[in-house]
Amino acid sequence: MHRHVLLLAASFASFACAGGGHVHGAGGDELDASAGGSSDGGGSTDAGAPGEIGDADALGPIALRRLSRAELQAALVDLTGLPADEIAPLIAVLPGDGTTPYDNDAALQEPSGPLVEGMFAIAEGVADRIVSDHARRDALMGCSPAGPDDAACLRSFAERFGRRVLRRPLEPDELDAYAAFSSFAVEDADFDVAARMVATALLLDARFLYRIEIGTPVADRDDLVQLDAYELATRLALTLWGTVPDDALLDRAAAGALDDGAGAAEVALGLLQDRRALRQLQRMHALWLGYENLAMTPALAASLRAETDAVLERALADGAWSTIFTSEQTWLDATSAAHYEIPLPGGTPGWVDYPDVRRRGVLSHGTLLSLGAKFGDTSPTERGKAIWTRLLCHEIPPPPPQVDTGLPPTGGPADACKLERYDMRDKSECSSCHGIIDTIGFGLENYGPEGQWRTSEPGRPECSIDGHGTLTGVGDFAGAGALGELLLESGELEGCYTRNMLQFAIGRVPTDDDDDLLTQLTARFEDTDDAASLLLSLVTSDAFRHRRLQ
Repeated sequence: MHRHVLLLAASFASFACAGGGHVHGAGGDELDASAGGSSDGGGSTDAGAPGEIGDADALGPIALRRLSRAELQAALVDLTGLPADEIAPLIAVLPGDGTTPYDNDAALQEPSGPLVEGMFAIAEGVADRIVSDHARRDALMGCSPAGPDDAACLRSFAERFGRRVLRRPLEPDELDAYAAFSSFAVEDADFDVAARMVATALLLDARFLYRIEIGTPVADRDDLVQLDAYELATRLALTLWGTVPDDALLDRAAAGALDDGAGAAEVALGLLQDRRALRQLQRMHALWLGYENLAMTPALAASLRAETDAVLERALADGAWSTIFTSEQTWLDATSAAHYEIPLPGGTPGWVDYPDVRRRGVLSHGTLLSLGAKFGDTSPTERGKAIWTRLLCHEIPPPPPQVDTGLPPTGGPADACKLERYDMRDKSECSSCHGIIDTIGFGLENYGPEGQWRTSEPGRPECSIDGHGTLTGVGDFAGAGALGELLLESGELEGCYTRNMLQFAIGRVPTDDDDDLLTQLTARFEDTDDAASLLLSLVTSDAFRHRRLQ
């Protein structure tokens, strides 16, 4: 039989076993408040008593989810010790993830031929890299093979590496199947032949690529299961870290630390204080606000992203999330300081006071201001729409079918300034929406498409920028800091963030089934202003430790 067929057969047989209901085992650095990395603890993380938020069935059904490309890359780096820049080209062969704005929505994860072929290429590529470095191979195996026929060492590899890949201990019959690959090593007089097959087969196992949660049925319920310890460890790691459980977390699952709410809460708190949790929260914000992938030079993109990440880190560590919109300081390096034309005392990267009120909070960062770059300039419409929909969770209907949004606006004469070109008052089918979103965008017009300050339109000194806008239903403003204040005054920002945090955690848009839980979480967040505590409240809830089936 062809060896590729054997690998696929082993993988699908393993998946069939998982689908049959077999349940296994029911029984760093911390967040810090400075960009330089000096630890100041993880901020406030008082989530209250475990189970205080949400009943066991307070979350609606969660579908079978696949690891996103970002999660898959992080998992492979953590599992193998291979550098990210070596894994990234392998991941690039997979079809792209859709965005909602998050990249982990199960509704967008339809299996496909390119996905299967891509995973096969990834598994083989990673396996080749593992066995080509014998020091790495032996560290993963926990032994050095005595020869091609060392089935015991091969079995050790399957046991150790398989536990991390499949996120639970392998059964004896599974280990026997992997150890049997030793016959191919003997045939080829090369131990690495079998080691490569074991690594490839494990990485092709559906239980690696998918988050399979079978659980244990809850008494008198046919629509609710409680996750076993390994399933909960996986859900915690992927939610809080964006990667799979490490050995320490699997050890705690095996020791029963996740078997009750109090133990799970203690474990979750420890995970949240790991620096991987900070990176996960920073990524969630980047996806939410649309700056995960910046269309600018790599050096500038890295510098501006470091600025926003630093402001987020400080706010998260201080337990004062709202300050990301009002902060009078920012973190700059030489590149961002030159970009904004803000002096950098001493020329070394660090925290800087804004010199005037033109900049305050992340809405004045080039990361967020890159939203809506269009037609070689900023688009007040796109910027306003981003604020209205992403930060306040309002909906904007699609434009009428006869409107071509790929063409620049044409209000006023040919030489009209932007304010006149975007005037939609004579277009009744468009005016209601544009009257909301354009007035937000024009309040940010003093910032160019990469965040630089300006007083007139590019190349048109006769078109001065007024820079005044309106947040409908709240008030008028001029500039990013004033807009941030109005967003906080609106009473809608915290609820929108909570909804987005929940969506990112559960891999789908919240529905009516989640309303009670969402209401409780929002109330907690409004009281505490602590995003880390909000996330901890979710993952320590009874709802997080269960899964509704329908």
